[in-house]
Amino acid sequence: MTTRLELYPDVVVVGGGIIGTTIAYALARQGKRVTLLERESIGDGTSAASAGIVSPLDERHHPVELQDLLWRSLRSYPWLIGSLQEETGLAVGFQQWGTLLVAETEAEIADIRAVGTWLEERGFGVEWLDGPTVREAEPLLPVYVQGALRIDEGASVLVPQLVRATALAAQRYGATVLEHTAVVGMETAGDRVAAIQTARERIATAAVVLAAGAWSGQLTAPLGRPLPTLPVKGQMILIDGTTRRPRSIIGAPGVTGYVVPRADGLVWVGTTVERGRWGTRPTAHGLWFCIDTARRLAPALLQEELFWAGAGLRPGTVDDQPILGRLPGWRNVWVATGHFRLGIMLAPITAELIARAMELESEDGIPPRFSPQRFLDDTSN
Repeated sequence: MTTRLELYPDVVVVGGGIIGTTIAYALARQGKRVTLLERESIGDGTSAASAGIVSPLDERHHPVELQDLLWRSLRSYPWLIGSLQEETGLAVGFQQWGTLLVAETEAEIADIRAVGTWLEERGFGVEWLDGPTVREAEPLLPVYVQGALRIDEGASVLVPQLVRATALAAQRYGATVLEHTAVVGMETAGDRVAAIQTARERIATAAVVLAAGAWSGQLTAPLGRPLPTLPVKGQMILIDGTTRRPRSIIGAPGVTGYVVPRADGLVWVGTTVERGRWGTRPTAHGLWFCIDTARRLAPALLQEELFWAGAGLRPGTVDDQPILGRLPGWRNVWVATGHFRLGIMLAPITAELIARAMELESEDGIPPRFSPQRFLDDTSN
């Protein structure tokens, strides 16, 4: 996918995951000359381990600003998928299965019904199914499930394919994509970054977007603005779904993992939440967690073959909120990171916000609570 750099770019986007590629695509559609830098391969790394859930869930604990971005982003997904299909011809495995939030106890039933009311008030299609009905609808559920909330809009996508398609679509609009290209330094001039230095070349640029996930803080630190990004390791397994595959995405109160059917015939099960862990090799404990998640949500899957086990590093922050906006003290450096478990769902709206803010030179459309400034008030005066 790597192409040669031919023109002085308007924007260098650092990070070839779902956030970086979607931003590059949005900027290229605006007519910007974009160069996208990825230190490994497009679609590898964290993308390969992602569940790819695109579904309304129980997000009541999030601040209202984040809820609003989630709903706006989810509703723009059909447009994004349709545009990528038209522009690249690549299939990304987007399929609407519906999501089941299952309950085992009376307390969980009450909680899930409250979730249903909350989602319905926000315009999503939901339905309460009693125990016999939901077990008929989803035969893989355990016999002790007492009922479930079905969320109609629940979907999943094959994230590596989505990331590659988004990068290719950006290229169709003229973007340059450089893989295996790590940033080793940034050349500054006053309050601007004038060029990005990689191991192979110097790339002069008018603006920079740092969308390097958990590594973003390492890139802002040399600019005197360290951001507290951190890795949140998530371990997962893929199960061969040739014989048995759930008909819906399955989750439950008190279970941090999900069981997710995929369009390629595999079943994704995960995931752990290990804050501050950089390694991407699976552990025995992580595999146990994933297998136990399958046991609790779809026990018949334990009879099927294990296809793959892996891990990814989600981009976390100390307050579990995204970091979006201009880097304080720098006129042409923008940051988009810290999406934690919501990167796939928030990618379209993140790209829209960053592209609009850069075009208008204004952050008015980005909720202030997500600004990088919140971490730097004591150091940027």
